[in-house]
Amino acid sequence: MRWWPRFALVALCLTGPALAGCSREAPTVEAWPEGLPRPQDAAEAERLEQAGTRWTNHQARQLYLERVAAIGGEVERWKAEQIPVEEQARRAYQLRHDARMTARAMMSDATELGALQERDRAKYGNPDGPTFEWLIERARAKGLEGDAAYQSIVESAQKTDAAVNKGMGF
Repeated sequence: MRWWPRFALVALCLTGPALAGCSREAPTVEAWPEGLPRPQDAAEAERLEQAGTRWTNHQARQLYLERVAAIGGEVERWKAEQIPVEEQARRAYQLRHDARMTARAMMSDATELGALQERDRAKYGNPDGPTFEWLIERARAKGLEGDAAYQSIVESAQKTDAAVNKGMGF
């Protein structure tokens, strides 16, 4: 069972916010290693990995945190542009999901990645994490409707797990 603690840490680090202990505060990040590419999306991460680029799980988490932290600025811009809250929710969800998929594409251990996908399949019914529809259902199960449900997605897209961040050195 020595694999379990390692899997649990990786799962917590890359799956998104936990139901409790989430933080919207951006953790302090380190300087990105000189010369190490920062993939813009999962496809680029996969191409870079095929060409020999390797990232640590810490670096994958750092990139993920940076992308999640940037969602707040986007939300403020969307509010200023008077983008409807439903569209804000869809956009925030997509930014968060893309950050997740990019971080996962940066992982070099196929076994750990497979374990994360299995966890998400069991939890969300999808190996790539919750769908937008799943999040809406979850909000409705909490009694939220309409704009309140969409606002909950906007807010959750900006949160990360403070305990995981601390455990990963952030």
